[in-house]
Amino acid sequence: MNDMLALDFSNTGYIYMFLIWSIAGFIGAGFAHKKGRNPFFWGILCLIVPMALFAIGGMRAPGEAVPERFREEDDTPSPQ
Repeated sequence: MNDMLALDFSNTGYIYMFLIWSIAGFIGAGFAHKKGRNPFFWGILCLIVPMALFAIGGMRAPGEAVPERFREEDDTPSPQ
């Protein structure tokens, strides 16, 4: 039903994600420069945080069961 943990992206999807995260880094660096902060630090931070949150969302401990809301139900067909 909900395959949020089993994401499969095409090469185009990875390019879009890279562009979005890069834009977030540039915006963070721009705001930091306007406020007199270190734009390199804030640019990198704004670039890495979305990637880290995306990765952490899919992590589970070894042997930990998949949460109930992400389990596939065998009796219902996929809406594809």
